[in-house]
Amino acid sequence: MYSNKKNGFPNALLKAEIAQANELAKAVNVDDLDAFDRASIEFVNQYKGEAEVAAFRDQIKRICELAGINYELDKQRWWSKHHQQKAKRD
Repeated sequence: MYSNKKNGFPNALLKAEIAQANELAKAVNVDDLDAFDRASIEFVNQYKGEAEVAAFRDQIKRICELAGINYELDKQRWWSKHHQQKAKRD
């Protein structure tokens, strides 16, 4: 399966479709699936995971915003410190 990584992770519609697919998958006999079906399932599971991570990060950004924290600036500072500490260990 191929994906255009430029696609964002759209809203609740994506989540609803994935939830519906998960429910349908419970009724499907795995032996009835062909190789492309299995590849599609792997792709959807990967995409679903990425979408959940993106949604989680968006939620963290919102919490930081409400707390008066600049998420992006704080993230840069954290990574800078992390890389400095890692360089000292290496």
